[in-house]
Amino acid sequence: MSRTAMKRTRTGALVPPDGATLSYLGQAIDEAAIVELPESSAGRTRIRILLTAIALFAERGYETCSMRAIASAVDLRAPTLYNYYPSKEALLVEAIDFGIDNFFSYVLKDIDQKERGERLFEIARRHVGYKLRHQVIARANDRLIDPQFGKLFLSEDDRNHIGKRLDDYRYKIHDLVTDFVDASDPVNPMFITLSIMNQWDRSAYWFNPKGRLSHAETLEQVLILTRRLLNAAVDGQRKPSLDPSAN
Repeated sequence: MSRTAMKRTRTGALVPPDGATLSYLGQAIDEAAIVELPESSAGRTRIRILLTAIALFAERGYETCSMRAIASAVDLRAPTLYNYYPSKEALLVEAIDFGIDNFFSYVLKDIDQKERGERLFEIARRHVGYKLRHQVIARANDRLIDPQFGKLFLSEDDRNHIGKRLDDYRYKIHDLVTDFVDASDPVNPMFITLSIMNQWDRSAYWFNPKGRLSHAETLEQVLILTRRLLNAAVDGQRKPSLDPSAN
C-alpha cells in the first residue's frame, strides 16, 4: 500500500486513509477489474479483503502486517475480519490461492478446447496480457508465491499445495513446448520452458504503461521473442535452424 497519507489505528498500525485506493508500493491496483470478474465465486467484500491482504503482506511482510491493519484497510473491525478468516495464516493461504485462481481463470479458461498447435501461444498471449493489465497485483502475487517467502511463513502442507499448483501449470507449458523442440535440440525443453515463462513473468516489472510502446505492442513483442526461442514461425517465416547440416 502507498506509504503516503497514511493514518494510524489506536494500536499504532499504519493503514491507508478511509476510501484510499488499493495499492502496492505506491501504485494503484485495478481492483474493480478483479472484483467484478464473473468467474469468481467469492463475494465483493471477501475479494477486497483478499486483494488487500495480498498487497499488505507483500509490501510490509507477513510478520509486521496485523489482522487489525488489514481489517481497517477494508473498513472492517478486526473481530469482523475473524468471522471471515480464523487466523492470519488462514488469510495468507487463501489470499495466495485467490491470486493463483484469478491468474489461472484468465489464462487457462477453455484452453483445452483450442487446437493443440494453438494452445501454447494462446497461453502466452493470456499470461503476458494478465501480467501487463494487472501489473501491480501480479507483482504482489509473485512476492507471496516465492519459495523463500513460503519457507518462512507457510506450513509444509500449504507449501506443497501451492507448489503443486504452480508445478502443474509449469508442466502443462512444458508439454506444449515439446511440440516445438526436436529431440536433437541442444537445449533441454525444460530450460526453454523456464526461459519463456520467466520472459512472460518479468514483463510485469519492466513494462511502463506511459512508455513508447502500448500494451498491445508490448504483448506482440514478447510473443515474437517467445516464438524465436521456440524456433517457431514469426509472421509466416520460420526461424532458420542453428544446425548448419540442416541447410
